Amino acid sequence: MNLNRTLTATVYVVHDNKVLLHMHKKHQSLFPVGGHMHCDELPHETAIREVYEESGLKVNLFNEQQDLGMTRVRQLNNPQYTLLENIGKEMENIDFIYFATACSNKLNPQKGESQDLYWLSKDEVINNINIKEHIRIMAVEALNTISSKT
Repeated sequence: MNLNRTLTATVYVVHDNKVLLHMHKKHQSLFPVGGHMHCDELPHETAIREVYEESGLKVNLFNEQQDLGMTRVRQLNNPQYTLLENIGKEMENIDFIYFATACSNKLNPQKGESQDLYWLSKDEVINNINIKEHIRIMAVEALNTISSKT
């Protein structure tokens, strides 16, 4: 079997103890914002671009990594997690998972993007049957991580 793997970035955006999810057009369930990496992008750049395209939000990626002050190499923003997701018989995503905070909850998705975006509390995430297990786990982790640091 030949596998086709693509690189993606997913962002769990948190604002006022709520996480942003949207109704995925293809899968008809709630997903975080994110998408495929362009060949000229780094994973964290994809994350920031996808959040803006899908929600209109400008975000700060959560990063506890210490800046080491290196001058000859560039220190990248580490994702919180990296997942291998089987999305079809011979298709997998290597998904860089980021947590982020937004300064606003005002949404303005670009044309062609899902207009069904929702800010959900931890209880709403846990009790929503329209959220897949791995998304529920990551959304709760994002809420717990961000709330413990603010």
